[in-house]
Amino acid sequence: MRLPRRSFLQKAAIAAVGFTIIPRHVLGRGFIPPSETLNHVIVGCGGISKMHSEPRMTGAHRIIAVCDVDAVRMKDKYDRVEKAGGGTPIMAKDFREVIHLPDVDVVHVCTPPHWHGVIAAAAARRGKAVWSEKPLTRTIGEGLALSRVVKQTGVPFRVNTWFRLNRTNYYGIGPAREIKRVVASGVLGGPLTVRLAPVGGIAWKVNLWVGKPNLAPEAVPAHLDWDMYCGPSQLIPYHPHRCHGSFRGYWNFDQGGLGDMGQHFLDPVQYFLGKDNEFPVTVEADAPTQDPMACGVWKTVTLTYKDGTRIILESELAERNPENAFIEGSNGKLFANLRSDKPELIRQAAEFPLPEYQEDDFDLCAREKRPFGYGVNEAFHSSTLVNLAGLAVRLGRKLTFKPDGSGFVNDAQADRLHSPVLRGNWSI
Repeated sequence: MRLPRRSFLQKAAIAAVGFTIIPRHVLGRGFIPPSETLNHVIVGCGGISKMHSEPRMTGAHRIIAVCDVDAVRMKDKYDRVEKAGGGTPIMAKDFREVIHLPDVDVVHVCTPPHWHGVIAAAAARRGKAVWSEKPLTRTIGEGLALSRVVKQTGVPFRVNTWFRLNRTNYYGIGPAREIKRVVASGVLGGPLTVRLAPVGGIAWKVNLWVGKPNLAPEAVPAHLDWDMYCGPSQLIPYHPHRCHGSFRGYWNFDQGGLGDMGQHFLDPVQYFLGKDNEFPVTVEADAPTQDPMACGVWKTVTLTYKDGTRIILESELAERNPENAFIEGSNGKLFANLRSDKPELIRQAAEFPLPEYQEDDFDLCAREKRPFGYGVNEAFHSSTLVNLAGLAVRLGRKLTFKPDGSGFVNDAQADRLHSPVLRGNWSI
């Protein structure tokens, strides 16, 4: 294994007697010293990894390692980094081979969700900042365990969703902080009902991310380690449709469109409602019977909090009423473009202060070792909304959730799916 870049530079500096301090101008225009460079590890080299890797190949960033259980995908990522002038990163099939390196500043978890908890926890325990894909984890129990590790270690952490942050426009409804202000002002009354229907960019992709039942097993390609792909989840027979881009259609790895889009849609709603520290008490779904392995379609899911607040998910298959608002309370409704059926309510809400600004520069947080504005507690709670919806669809019955998030009331089957045993020696 080659000597990590930062270690090499440190050793070279020690050897160069008389040159312990080098003025920046001597090193040339545009030179970025190692102390100001963030070094990244990309774990998972599929399509979503481009969002993590492409902006970080050069300049104040370096990708020093790429990891994937598919050798072809990993080599393609390596080639892209090298071609961009980012050097020659280490290649490793197993993330454990590189996340411990002292040079590593940020670990990017770009794998399917069943790996998120294990990899993120391992990186956090080594003091690395973590930028993980959504959802936070595939199951509620994994999210609970990961949130504990991140809080204990205190590392900078974020999930790759951003629609609650500051001026971000939430799917045509309006800027996140302004929506939050309308709700927090109380002008809409209560209890509130939020409806996430296919409008303004909200689409649950229920027909896109469905699995195929009863697939005949096929031979595993030589360049893919299927056992490692399945990792902490159940080892199931290989089929190309269960892998890579279409993995979302299988309960073993994800939860269909809920897993793909759920945290994007639901996390800001949780923020708007002021529910970052609270769980729904019930969840129920209108969905056909699901296959044990392949995710199927669904029409609606309703999550209800103790105070009567409801979040209703409406898929593309649900009957829609154009009169339904994004948020509705006892005093009025809020539609797209911050429009209300009672315009005076919006004027009244504008008299209240905007919510606190949230830190939205993760690179800065990683450099300065401080919290990102959207942290693991918020991510765990909104990921739990996704997982509750998935369980209601999968089990086909109303579920009653315990207030502390530890499990369900009188439902052993739901509890097993809340915290399934991880396979082999994997743990969080």
